[in-house]
Amino acid sequence: MKKVYLSIFIGLLFSSCDKNEVQEPTFDVSVDKSSYNLGDTVKFKFTGSVDYLTMYSGEPGFKYENKDRTTAPGQVLLNIKANLRNGTQQNTLSLLATNELGTARELDDVMSAPWTDITDRFTMPTATTGVSVDIGTADLTDLKKAGKPLYLAFRYRGVNSTTTVQPNWTITIFNLVNKVDDKTSLTVGALSAMGWKAIGVKNVTYGWTTSGGLFTSAPAKNSGDTENWAVSKALYVDAVNKDYGVSIKDMITAMPNQFEYIYPTKGTYKVTFVGKNSRNNQSADVVREVEITIK
Repeated sequence: MKKVYLSIFIGLLFSSCDKNEVQEPTFDVSVDKSSYNLGDTVKFKFTGSVDYLTMYSGEPGFKYENKDRTTAPGQVLLNIKANLRNGTQQNTLSLLATNELGTARELDDVMSAPWTDITDRFTMPTATTGVSVDIGTADLTDLKKAGKPLYLAFRYRGVNSTTTVQPNWTITIFNLVNKVDDKTSLTVGALSAMGWKAIGVKNVTYGWTTSGGLFTSAPAKNSGDTENWAVSKALYVDAVNKDYGVSIKDMITAMPNQFEYIYPTKGTYKVTFVGKNSRNNQSADVVREVEITIK
């Protein structure tokens, strides 16, 4: 009799374990056609059932293949617009770059860092502009160094005058992007997000203003020679955010028969759906893909 009870107990135990084991999702997705006009509603139809269902639309920022990506090497491009006033002196503004600078950006560190002068990659105004002008877009890809951030700095140098004020500059646009491919440019930093730090060297009363913009004051006549810097924060130009999917179903919602989506832009998209079952800290996934074209 004890053997019978023991056999029943073992059978129930294994039966209980089977019920708690995660089952691989049985799930599939289909579309009525592979090509749609812009503005059409794409209907993704589902069969089977899963605990969780996530969609990656294939649009920038929502690609399944990039869900674990943290870097994306590309072409680093910088566009600058500036306004020069009191342009009575030449070559007062320089743009420099380095990979060797501490995040504190103290005066001594800035002065001793090995800076590369990249001013000639832009077309600097030589006389008063009075308005913001585009001074160019430059390729900074060659300035990247593996494992190190990039720092950019504006250096202002003016010569004392007994008759006129020295020039003053306003940087109006500063857009740094990582162009991953022909369709994707990721913003590394814009003017207000560069974390500028003002470093005063000479005539510091007329240093850079970094809050509410980026500009210098015009050093007064007879105020002495001027040298002041504005140094960016550490820039990790290849760093990117992971792509994410959109949740369509969770554990407590019913499995939908279909999901509708309208693509706002023409193109070919690899659409990925991830079905997931989860039990007792265990999970099992299945991935389904369809490719559609919006024309």
